[in-house]
Amino acid sequence: MSTPEHNPTTDHTGQSVTEAQVEARRAADLAIYQHATNPTRTTQAVSWIGWHVGELSGVVVPLGLGVAVWDGFYAVSVLTAIGWAVHELRLRRQQRALRTRQESVKDGEVSG
Repeated sequence: MSTPEHNPTTDHTGQSVTEAQVEARRAADLAIYQHATNPTRTTQAVSWIGWHVGELSGVVVPLGLGVAVWDGFYAVSVLTAIGWAVHELRLRRQQRALRTRQESVKDGEVSG
């Protein structure tokens, strides 16, 4: 009867080989996701929902309460939706103005 060969389970840092492999995969995934330039439509939709969950709940919850409890909640839902739309329009205008300002500076014009 012979003894089995000795196979070390740790690398030179003391971590197990499987832990080192997991850390390498995590680092690779992190590098990929931090530099994603072309997100998929699903990724964009999930991101949008995550960023706007407050606004969505401000519209959907009063809407549900209007159906179940009291018709006055419909007004709260509509006012929240209008406020959200106004905020989004203002934000888009600000972003568009900022982009055009940055492009004009790139073309050599002086920003003022």
